[in-house]
Amino acid sequence: MTPPPQAQAQDSQPCEPQGAKAAPAQVDAPGIFKGAPVIVRALQGAPEYNGCKGVVTAGPFENGRYEVTMEAQGKPEPKVLSLKPANFVLDTDALKEYVSTKRAEKARRSPPLEDFALVWAKGKGLSSKALVSKITQVPDLAAHHVLMRVEKFAFSQMGLGYLMKGFTRTFNAFHNFYQYGEDGFYRSACWGYATVMESSHPKVAVGTRLYGLVPPCRYHLMPVGGTIPRGKNGEPAMVELTMTDMPFNLRRFQEMEVVSAPGEQDGAAEVDGEASLLEDWRLVLKEIYTMAFYMDENLLVDTGMINSVIISCASAKTAMALAYCLRMREMRYVVGLTSKEHLEFVKATDLYHEVYTYDQVESLPNNRTIVYMDFKCDGELRQNITLRMGTNLMYNMVLGPAVFQKRMEDQVFEKRAREVLFDESSWRERRRMVAEVTKTGRNEKLKDSFPAFVQRLRQHVKLRRVCGEKAFKDMYDAVYSNTSSPGDAYICTLHEEEGGVDEIWGGGEKAFKDMYDAVYSNTSSPGDAYICTLHEEEGGVDEIWGVRRESLQG
Repeated sequence: MTPPPQAQAQDSQPCEPQGAKAAPAQVDAPGIFKGAPVIVRALQGAPEYNGCKGVVTAGPFENGRYEVTMEAQGKPEPKVLSLKPANFVLDTDALKEYVSTKRAEKARRSPPLEDFALVWAKGKGLSSKALVSKITQVPDLAAHHVLMRVEKFAFSQMGLGYLMKGFTRTFNAFHNFYQYGEDGFYRSACWGYATVMESSHPKVAVGTRLYGLVPPCRYHLMPVGGTIPRGKNGEPAMVELTMTDMPFNLRRFQEMEVVSAPGEQDGAAEVDGEASLLEDWRLVLKEIYTMAFYMDENLLVDTGMINSVIISCASAKTAMALAYCLRMREMRYVVGLTSKEHLEFVKATDLYHEVYTYDQVESLPNNRTIVYMDFKCDGELRQNITLRMGTNLMYNMVLGPAVFQKRMEDQVFEKRAREVLFDESSWRERRRMVAEVTKTGRNEKLKDSFPAFVQRLRQHVKLRRVCGEKAFKDMYDAVYSNTSSPGDAYICTLHEEEGGVDEIWGGGEKAFKDMYDAVYSNTSSPGDAYICTLHEEEGGVDEIWGVRRESLQG
């Protein structure tokens, strides 16, 4: 085989002495293939082509040369050269662009995937009126990205508190972690579960199930910065997302815990039976309990073995978790402060030695050294407690977000007198060097005590399912206006089709009567169908808010 008639670079065809035998052995250049983009170099006979770009169109021939077609560059016909491998190199930039284009074509979805997300409108406060639904097309998968399907997430007063922090810019906001691309809107985030639908990262497989901070949406596309393998002591593997402007002390919020991965035997039944229910409780309580456990540690380190504590907002789940941690280390006197509406609920939990309402502050015992754990962030209440306890009050630990601070009137002492602000991210760093933590097995105790706390709270708190936009807004409005029951915990999803139903009223007498009244008064929708049970304990659910309404059309 001989090359076709074409222009050859003069210096690329060496002369051979007379009488010498030709050696037509075919020589392959590594990495060169038909269609490869190349750059010509080191030509001496035709130096005007040095640096020009072309494409390999044939070869290698018997003489070891390749046919390279040069770009036209304004000429009527492209120039064809016969070059030795030493006279051209791969155009890596063009090759990368080619590979990226092919990958994008392969990753392009047909039909396109639409995302439904809930965002907050700037300048409209935090009521449900500020919630806006957005339907957008999910972008194509770029390199080192993952597309996650957000299965479910938990929402509570704690989540609203984080949203409030970000809204007022007092602290770093959760919605700053997941910035929204459209001006005039921002988003928050909640703890939830997500499954990887698509992945262009070599170490994150499709089907990997993750636990971490997710925004309220159906699909979530994020770049992956790296992965952390499973630890030797049982620490779970992590997928580290890339977030812009992430403060170092909050970097844990960009880490997604690997719950299960394809091929893992222990993850096969992760969401079956009781495990499914326990993971819902984990969504609701894990971060709350961890934060309360750290509050207890901070109190132990700063105050030693003080044995009396007052906790405001005693009906809040974080406050109940703190009371549980205090009682776990045999705190002698734990007092709860709550509203009149929640008094009986707080007493029924039996987590506090005594429970008072806010208008009974003057009746609090003041004959012992005590610490006030301030979840309410009401300056007037804090001042009244300070005056009541006098010198027996060691200090106030402010736990709630500072933006909820209610201004006090007739202030009689210096602002922030005996006040300590609890910072969970700072304590996470500090506890690694504190002897009371490192030498007493606190990490193991945190892990081992959590299941017992879940079992304790399941006696008093019921899970409520929230499915779809309308149900989420109704729940959000109840949480925001503080009309929701302290005995409710919310598991949310924006996938309305899940389960084939829209709203379940079920589990218990009250839910059945509400449904019955709606049917009897003809106020129920003709498109609603009800599945009922009187076993309140089934699934730990008393009433499910959600759009789990099966359509009767078609």
